[in-house]
Amino acid sequence: MSFLKNIPGLRSVLVFGYRTVIGLRHLGHQISLVTRWLFRSKETTNFTYELTPDNLRYLTAFVSEHTGKPFVEIDRYIQEISNDQALKEHIIRITKASGEAHKADQTIYFCKRLGWYAFIRALRPRVVIETGVDKGLGSCVIAAALLRNEAEGTPGHYYGTDINPLAGYLLQAPYDRVGQILYGDSIASLEAFQQPVDLFINDSDHSADYEAREYAVIHPKLAPGAYILGDNCHATPKLLEFALRTGKRFAFFREEPRDHWYAGAGIGVAYDQ
Repeated sequence: MSFLKNIPGLRSVLVFGYRTVIGLRHLGHQISLVTRWLFRSKETTNFTYELTPDNLRYLTAFVSEHTGKPFVEIDRYIQEISNDQALKEHIIRITKASGEAHKADQTIYFCKRLGWYAFIRALRPRVVIETGVDKGLGSCVIAAALLRNEAEGTPGHYYGTDINPLAGYLLQAPYDRVGQILYGDSIASLEAFQQPVDLFINDSDHSADYEAREYAVIHPKLAPGAYILGDNCHATPKLLEFALRTGKRFAFFREEPRDHWYAGAGIGVAYDQ
């Protein structure tokens, strides 16, 4: 049958057929992941998932590189939050009492927020702002880092902003002792904010224009040596453009979810050279 390969055009047909099989196998895998997610998860937005082992090591290296802290120290921080059973039990308990349990999972994954936690533990910021808090999962992770920093002699405070007056319901005692939610339009909240900001996390309206406006408003309020973490860098280049325009260093870490259909988001970081 090998003589058939010499028929004009047949090679292209065979290659096309082979590529179709590869594509269908990939599609079948994605369908399997979506089906599993439909029956095992209740989430409708802000999906959470475990990171692959290698991706978690890359995240550790990413934070280490951009904080100047040893890999083993960052790994310790990530293990610290990953094994924080009190925080996980808090999230499950408050979720059950909130009336939102029908769209939240009982298994708690922190995803890129592991990196947020490690940045805060490594940098010891005095003021952290996160725009867009949704349920408040990130709020609690940030507060957990600030509480540990406080116990080690370097206190800090968290401010979340959200236009939804019901957002941030997870931020309750003991985590609300070092954090609070500022309700209203995030741009307006940032404009009114008076303290120097050591760490700014963009995670609100994911339109490119709104993201860029947040960076423009927060820029003059940044403390010396401040860091910006962007949650939208997988979708827009606005943090990169801001970094280039203001002479800051920029890097991006991409999540690789384990056994989840979602491709993942990531962490963009911008800070002074």
